[in-house]
Amino acid sequence: MCMLEFKRLSKLHKYGAAISFLAMEIFAIIAFSFGDSFILYGSLSLALMVLLIIFNIKEISVNGFSSIALFIFPLFLFTLVTVLGIYTKAHLLENDFNVAEIAFVPLGLLPIAFCGYMLSIDKTFNINTFLIVIYGALAAITIINLIVNFVNFGAFYTIIYKGYRMYYGGNVSAVTVDEFAYVLQGLKFIEVKMSQYVINPALLLTSTASLLFISPKENKKTFITYIGFALVAVLALVFVPSIIGLIAAGIVLVVDLLILLVKNFQKAYKPIKILVYLALIGLGVVLLLYVLAHQTNMGESIRGNASLARIFVNNRYAAVYANSVNDIFFDNFLGSYYVPSKTDQITWISLTNSFLFDNVVTSGVIGGLAFVFMLFIGFKGFKKYILNSDDNMANKVALLGFTAFFTIFSSFLSEREFAVFYNLIRPIYMTGPFMIIVFTFCYVLSKGSLSTTSEPKEVTQNEEI
Repeated sequence: MCMLEFKRLSKLHKYGAAISFLAMEIFAIIAFSFGDSFILYGSLSLALMVLLIIFNIKEISVNGFSSIALFIFPLFLFTLVTVLGIYTKAHLLENDFNVAEIAFVPLGLLPIAFCGYMLSIDKTFNINTFLIVIYGALAAITIINLIVNFVNFGAFYTIIYKGYRMYYGGNVSAVTVDEFAYVLQGLKFIEVKMSQYVINPALLLTSTASLLFISPKENKKTFITYIGFALVAVLALVFVPSIIGLIAAGIVLVVDLLILLVKNFQKAYKPIKILVYLALIGLGVVLLLYVLAHQTNMGESIRGNASLARIFVNNRYAAVYANSVNDIFFDNFLGSYYVPSKTDQITWISLTNSFLFDNVVTSGVIGGLAFVFMLFIGFKGFKKYILNSDDNMANKVALLGFTAFFTIFSSFLSEREFAVFYNLIRPIYMTGPFMIIVFTFCYVLSKGSLSTTSEPKEVTQNEEI
């Protein structure tokens, strides 16, 4: 009976094109942040996974899930400790989250990961179309946000009204006008901190990496499309100028320059790889010293040294993340949600602008380490993907640029409590871009492993899309 059902389901793969089209629609909704509802994103991801399993069961039975197993394990561990963590429980009691949102942390992220795998083996799925859909949705939301800021403030308002503040319901804004913008959040426009406005045009600007590999003569329409994406992104960042926007554009530029360097001087790959690893090791050492400095029973030697204390404890930058890492190896190993104060009032720990510290608060030490390991496995998969996959090089570097920028930006600039007059908490794992990143990692890991028997492809000057 089971064999008969399997044969019936295996015949459905010929209708895979319809499911691939549906997948594009779902990713457009997620990239556009439609409704700003993680429940919606998770529900759509779960439904898509079920349909992909049904319509691709033949391919799945042949390929299995081994290519993404090493990524799925830390992702599952991260979602599990997050859902069961004390941070989540505390904010459930405060009605900052609801039970459905929390349930869709694993039920949304794990399905979108499996969707990445299944679409990588689906012959009807076109990664070029996927990227155009993602960038098209980002372009749409960027244009909408730019227009609403023109209507409310006008062009260059961050310069014209620098130092001014707004009042809403009798409350003065916590930040000045030049530090926030209007964006479409849910189904209404609200005031948010500038990093939340910048993220969409900055992600859209990563499309410039593809232009390095698209021939304007042979692929005129595609080239013009990507030029349009880049132009929208630049206009959104120029007409609403900010330091964060400038830094974000600089990150994209650095990533593009590294890709260009490897493209034209392939011998530069190893030196760049060594520099990246050295930078990551250096960052790891700094983070370790910072964390140790804020452990009551372990950081005496660091706090007792005047020079080290000035770097890791006694300055305004170090203070931003202090509450996130205080005693995380003891009292707050499983996460934290408040700072004990001298009064009877509870002082809630606010999320910072860095997932490196926020994940320790929301998911504890185990969840934070699982998240970092997940990123390591995902980025490591890009090497095989770029060398062995039969995808076009323009699409490969677009995926790499998008993923690299989001990871770098979110590590120190992306505030997760971003509303100016509202109480909105959106940890990184409850955002649309992160879901796209999870999808991308599994797609890359699977696609790279499927072609490991073939000879590595060389990067050509103008490869067709």
